[in-house]
Formats: sequence, structure tokens, C-alpha cells
Amino acid sequence: MIRFDHEGYVLNEEVDKWAQNYSILAVPNSIFDGGYEQIVGNYPILLTNALNNCGNRDVADISADITVSWLGSGTIQVDITIENNDNSEYNGHIRACITEIISRYDTYYGNPYHFGFLDYAFNKDITIAAGGTYSDSVIWDGNEHYDNHGDDFGDIEPDNIQVTMGIINDDNGYADESVMGRIGENNPPYEPNNPSPPNGGTNIDIEADLSWQCSDPDGDSLKFDVYFGSTNPPPQVSWKQSEKSYDPGTMEYETAYYWKIVAWDNQNATSSGPTWSFNVREKGVENQAPEVYIVKPEKGLYLGDFKILPRFIRFSKIFGSITIEAIASDEDSGIEKVEFYINGILKGTDTDAPYTYGWKRSLFSFSFFGIFIIKVVAYDKEGLTAQDIKLTRKIF
Repeated sequence: MIRFDHEGYVLNEEVDKWAQNYSILAVPNSIFDGGYEQIVGNYPILLTNALNNCGNRDVADISADITVSWLGSGTIQVDITIENNDNSEYNGHIRACITEIISRYDTYYGNPYHFGFLDYAFNKDITIAAGGTYSDSVIWDGNEHYDNHGDDFGDIEPDNIQVTMGIINDDNGYADESVMGRIGENNPPYEPNNPSPPNGGTNIDIEADLSWQCSDPDGDSLKFDVYFGSTNPPPQVSWKQSEKSYDPGTMEYETAYYWKIVAWDNQNATSSGPTWSFNVREKGVENQAPEVYIVKPEKGLYLGDFKILPRFIRFSKIFGSITIEAIASDEDSGIEKVEFYINGILKGTDTDAPYTYGWKRSLFSFSFFGIFIIKVVAYDKEGLTAQDIKLTRKIF
């Protein structure tokens, strides 16, 4: 958001109000997830860790759709739908920001800003009952909205507008969900990927669930058709479900199963994944434990997330924050979760590969001689575990 013009005067009143909520005293200033993480100054080295910390935290089970339509003459329509998938009432605040992808405002060096804020499409409190849905729509006419120079926004171009909505939790002030919409040609979802059980897996448990990953290049919310069975091609068993998992029930021993996922975005564009397969284990054959390895940090000297010197010491030495990374695999039931421990204390859990935890050492943490024990524990979907341990020295 662009708060001041080149003379230091407030350019947009809404931006000024927003900035006061976050005590922004310097620029550049990057705020993530409604203030959960904040980077003051131009320090891209801190970006990865901030994003990982936001991605690994627990959030309410909220999903949202946003559609932006061009009505002509500098006017757009914004439609939103928010679903509360939790079993309790949700109270929050929505901010839907109308931005220009290439801004009309320039930096001090004469280059245009990107995603420059113009106005809010929505800026309001919401309450959604357990399992309920909230919908709203607004028509925004750029000819009727102005910056502090007195210039209206009636000259906006449809291919240069993006509306980004954040849903802020009333309890902690942090974002639970964000979606964005643009005017123009829609892109289909990415191909469904990362199947569990893994493609070609053997010795799979008869009670295993199916799960997968999928996202959309336009930020659209997705629905999924599930095809599953012991014949190839498999029959359809679920239609446009929201969850990225499916319970096929109890399967037969010593049987090959086939499955496929078709993803739908909110504009009915589709993307079909490949047909995956796995084999259920023989009756009486035991499930095998998973494997897990810490791949970062390794031996060497790190400045934040960047390794700057090779393996010249017995273990890693870290200055600043770092993202711990682990590789986990299981040929039977698949990986359920990966836990990250520092000196025996659980610090984070990740359920999706790549498995990471953003480690920001507290000023009040203690370790003899600055040496910390990193332990990573992987769980498969039947509860078996494996672990890997590394020693590291962290300076601050």
C-alpha cells in the first residue's frame, strides 16, 4: 500500500488508517497475515522464514471465493462467498483491496509501484454460523472514488485490476484465509499431485485414506471429483467435494486399486490428474515405519536461510533465523505429519511436503554453549514413527 506522495503528504486516507493499526514507522515495511510476521526494511533474506512461519501456524477452517467482473466505464462488480467449515461460530473482519497491478503511482526513482491500493471493495465485520456461508456483492465505480490529490479512478483498465481479500480472525487479529480475483481470462487449476498412498505404493493398509494436493494459478477455490476402484479406469465415487482427502472404506487384501482426481475452479475450469495406483498388503503383513532425514541445516555456516561457507565444522552454525527442512517418505500408508523439536520441545508440525519449520530463536531460550538439538519425527498414517537428530550451534 502507498501511504504518502513524493512530498510526504498522505495520498490515500484508507491506507493511512490501515498503516496506523500496524505502527508503521519506516519503509519499506512488509506485513504478513495481518501482522503475524513483519519485516521492517529491505531484508529479502528474512522473507522465506516469515512466509514459512505464516504457512505453518494453525488457522480457522475458512474457505472463500472471489469473482471480479468488468461492467465498463471504470466500474467493476465484486462477488464473494465465505464458508465456515468449523463446528463453531466464526467472527472476523474482511478487507477486499482493489489494486492496480501496475500502479498509477511512481516510486521516488520514477518506476511504477506494483499492486498499488485504490480503495476497499469490502471492509467490514462478519459473523458466520458453524457450517454456514456468507455471501456479498458490491458494484464499485472508480469515477466516484478519489485519492487525496482529488483524482478519481474512472480511468482504470480491466486487465490491470486485482482484488485481494483477507479474512481476519477477531480472536487474534491474524489472517485465516486470503483469495484474489482478476478480470480477464481464467486459468484452469494446476494438475492434482502428491498422492497418498503414493503412486505405485505397495503393502498399503486396508483402512488407508486417499489424499492429494492441488492449487489454482488464479487463487480460485477448488472442488474435486474422486474416481476410485479396483478397475482401470476407476468409477467416480465423489462429486465436487471441498476436501483434499477421501475415505474409501475398508479395502480388500492383496488387491490393486486405481484412483484419479479432477479439480474444478469456481469458474468451472477443470484439470484432471493422472490415474494413480497402489496395492493393498497381504493379510498378516506388517506395515513398515517411515523414513525421515533432516536436509537443512547441514554442516556449514549459515547466515539466516543462506549457507555461506561449506562443511568445515562438525555441525552447523547458524546466525539468525533459519528454515529447518526435512524429507519424509513412507511406501505403505503415506506420511501423516512431521514434527519439529528443539531441545526436546515441540515447536512445529507440518502435514504437507516439503516439510519445514521456521526457527526464530527466542531471546529467552537457553542452551549450553549455544548448542541446540534439532529432532524431526515423521508419522505414517498408521501411527508408526521415525526420527532424525542433528546438533547445531545457533548464535542469535
